[in-house]
Order: sequence, then structure tokens, then C-alpha cells
Amino acid sequence: MSNLNFSLNMLEWAANNIGLRLEEAVTKISESEKTQKKLLNGEFSVNQAENFAKITNIPFGYLFLNEPPLREKPSLPDLRQAPNFQPLSNNFYAVLEDVKFKQEWYIDFLKSIDAEPLKFVGAFKDKDVSYKIIAKDIYETLGLPISTKTRKDRDKYLSSLIEKCEKNRILIFRSGVVKNNNNRPLDVSDFRGFVISNNYAPAIFINLQDAPSARIFTLAHELAHIWLGQSAVDDLDIYGNDKVEVLCNRIAAEVLVPEDIFLDQWTIHNGNIQKLSDHFGVSILVISRVALTLNRITKDKYNEIYNLVKVREISKIKDSSGGSYYTNTLMKNTNLVSRAVINSALTGKITLREAGHILDMNPQIVISLGERIS
Repeated sequence: MSNLNFSLNMLEWAANNIGLRLEEAVTKISESEKTQKKLLNGEFSVNQAENFAKITNIPFGYLFLNEPPLREKPSLPDLRQAPNFQPLSNNFYAVLEDVKFKQEWYIDFLKSIDAEPLKFVGAFKDKDVSYKIIAKDIYETLGLPISTKTRKDRDKYLSSLIEKCEKNRILIFRSGVVKNNNNRPLDVSDFRGFVISNNYAPAIFINLQDAPSARIFTLAHELAHIWLGQSAVDDLDIYGNDKVEVLCNRIAAEVLVPEDIFLDQWTIHNGNIQKLSDHFGVSILVISRVALTLNRITKDKYNEIYNLVKVREISKIKDSSGGSYYTNTLMKNTNLVSRAVINSALTGKITLREAGHILDMNPQIVISLGERIS
């Protein structure tokens, strides 16, 4: 059979859907440079075309279009700052769409019960104040600090922070894959987290493909965006100089490890990051991030530490392939949304089918989940 010829615009668009350039995407089809050259010219066999469509998560028929289809995607201000970052992937947009759907349902639910808007959302929007003042307000609103004993266990520390956030009606979504599809893992190089600011129920998403100890800083960073009244997708890149991102990093560092105490301990422990980690009960990575923010270590040193921690913690990464089904479901949907949906179903305000659709689960499992979180 003769080759199929596709528009290069379409092929580039398809590759961008998964955060790749076309040159990178064709390497997943063939290792042969000769074959790759043909693919880059738009010449595909049927099998290659089917494989390409599968890899890029687009319908096979789209490849025959001359121009990419006009598909309206949800959007957020893109504050990623990594050098040469790629367009946001289709996986990102799938997650964003899912989170926005659940957040909007929950906002409607809150309005139906006459809930009041949250005063802290955007409390410092367009205000020229010190990052320490904003951090102090976050600190006091959430009821920090968290006990040293809890902070020494990174998972418990993150869980405790999330619990305090949810007590203040901040939705915290966590996952390492798109919905329940383990074949669509998220990529940290694509994004680490994002935040959708809203006066009734701000939402934060944390990418669980990131190192466990890095997630704590991501959460604190996204909280800063909420207090500034801003929505954004971030990579928390240390090389960036965007004013908003730099400010959010300073706020996050101050929330997790107050600067005055940190600087005293830095002198006492002669910059020993492990001892500082033990003293503050936070991870080496969080201490390193604070040290970087306060110009106590270089970016190269931070990268060295991050890479060592990532290798050590890679086996601990928790996505939907680990942990119980119910635990993963609550992480992906948040406790607040899950409880509201289940209660609405059990009181007849919505059907079990609707509840299952919102929570991405079989309607019959909704009841079982309700029994576990009641």
C-alpha cells in the first residue's frame, strides 16, 4: 500500500498534545533515521499512522485534516519558566478540565446551601506588601505550625497540611495520571501543579509524579497564588525571574520555614542541610529550596540535591497504581467534593449515576465509598 501523506501542521499539533515536538514524537515510531526523515516529511504507512495517533492521544481520523481542529480548551495563565519548555500537553488539559468540572460542581453545591465567600482568596491582590505579611496570614489562617513529630513523616506532613486546607474550603486534588488511566501518566517536566482561584472554593492540583517531598513546596506555592487571587499553572523552575513566581516562592518558603528562625539555625548548624532538616522536621528538599530562595546555596547545588532526592524517592511515588482504590479516589476527587457528592446522592438531590459520573466511578461504588468516609 502506498504511503499516507499528512499535513505537517497536523502532525506538529498532534505531537504538541503530549508536550513533544514532532522531531521527538517520531522517535517513538521508529529508531531508524531514514524512517524518521520520511515521517518528518509527512509520509506514513497505515500502521505508523495508527501508532502515531495512539501515542499522541488523538482520533486517527484527525490526521487526515489539513489544519488542526478548533477545540476550545480550558485555560490558565501559564507561569512555567523552565528554559525551552514545551506547549502544555493533552494530558494536562484533560486533568485541568476534570478539576474545573468538579470544582464548578462543588461551587454550585456551596451556593445552594448559602455558603459565604472566602475572605482570604485574593486578600492581597494588587497590594504592595511584604511576602512575610502574606505568609503570616496564610500561617494564621491555616492554623500552623504543624507538630515536629508529624513533620518528620513527609506523607503525614502533607496530609496534615491538606487537612488544614480543606478545613478552610481549599480543594486539594492529587494524582499522577489522567483520571483513572494508568496508561496516561503525568509528566513533571510538563507541570508540577496548578491552582484555580475562586472565592467559594479555590482548587489546587498536585502532580504525584513529583518527588514526595517536593509536593509540600508545590502546595505552599499554590497557596500563595490563592492569597494573591491568581490562577496559574507552574513548574516552580528555579531559574525563572517572573515577579509573581519569585514572590510566591518567597511566600512558600516563609510559610514552611520562617526566615528569621532559618537564618539563626543556618549559622548554628554551619549550613548543614541534613541537621536543618532534622531541626525543622521538613525534608532536605524543602530546606534546600528555602536555602536557595534565601541565597544560601547555588542553583547548581540545589539541582544536585534535588536529583539525589528524586532518585531516592522515585520508588515512593504514589499514583493510582499504589495504595487502596478508595484512598486514591479521595486524593483524585478531594475529601470535600467526595463528601458533598455522596451526601447529595444519599439525600436524593442527585442520582447515583450522576454521583458516579462526577467522581469517575461505578455508581454502586459510591455507596461503599460513603460508608468508608462517614
